[in-house]
Amino acid sequence: MTGELPASPLAYALVLSREHTLEGHPEHPERFARLERAMASLPAGAARRIEPRPAPEQALLAVHPERYLRALEAACTQGPAYVDYAPTYVTPDSYTSACRAAGGTLNALDEVLSGRSRGGLALVRPPGHHATATRAMGFCLLNNTALAARAAQRAGLQRILIIDVDLHHGNGTQAIFEADPEVLYISTHQRGIYPGSGALEETGVGEGAGATVNIPLPPHCGDETFARITDQILVPLAHRFGPDLLLLSIGFDSHWRDPLGQLQLTCAGYSRLASTLVGLADELCGGQVLAVLEGGYDAEVLAAGVESVACALARLPSRPDPLGGGGYTEPDTASLLERVRESHGL
Repeated sequence: MTGELPASPLAYALVLSREHTLEGHPEHPERFARLERAMASLPAGAARRIEPRPAPEQALLAVHPERYLRALEAACTQGPAYVDYAPTYVTPDSYTSACRAAGGTLNALDEVLSGRSRGGLALVRPPGHHATATRAMGFCLLNNTALAARAAQRAGLQRILIIDVDLHHGNGTQAIFEADPEVLYISTHQRGIYPGSGALEETGVGEGAGATVNIPLPPHCGDETFARITDQILVPLAHRFGPDLLLLSIGFDSHWRDPLGQLQLTCAGYSRLASTLVGLADELCGGQVLAVLEGGYDAEVLAAGVESVACALARLPSRPDPLGGGGYTEPDTASLLERVRESHGL
């Protein structure tokens, strides 16, 4: 889909889920402490905040079966408790919080698909990309990005491109779509860490064979590596696939200062990546792009990263990186990227 882009501002939902919290856990509401200020720093009229509504159960059932929803709801009522070794926790408010996070994502998607907004941004927690159809994992309870993809398909869009840029592999999103040839799932992640999936050889199953692309990276990969990934893999795959919608499942735990990982993207690197992907959306699918927040466990990094991506989504010039780089020498990934390209016929 091509044509003139809508002149309307970026639509964003902010779901803090203050009651979904467990003392000492890295996925807590204080992660979002600076996000309102970050979004307010955009020029007047560049972005507008939308009021998130809890996702209706019918929307959840497009990804998660009823037996899972009832089991999750019951587990939350018995919280606080851990439900996964990540560790993933639940509290009595967690089911409501997860429904609001999913709803905020779907509300932002509605703004994009209706043409009221030129792009969407779901700043929501709990995150979602580890949640499978039937299991809460990796701090995730409901899979927000998968719900958005299924909603877009129900709205008549046929081909959905999901690009997952997070420290960890989005095993849940992959599992949900691995047999669907109309959803191209691409993940960059640090290899050898939770959840242990995302090998290059995982390329989809059945009719979806070839529609899953994993790029497992060694420690200390940063802006140079991600620039090569973007130019050599993401851009040509997007052009070949021809999506109707681009979903960016984005975690800021790939930043060099995040406490949970060893990748070293900078805010400038995130900005370049997001700007390129928004350009692809403008070229290939009429500007229809939605970014959904996943990880990121340093509040200052999260705010600066969100600001950089929001500028890209609002088609604003990039801003100076306030945090600089990590200083490590990046490993040689040429052979890895060539293997990815060969595996997917590039």
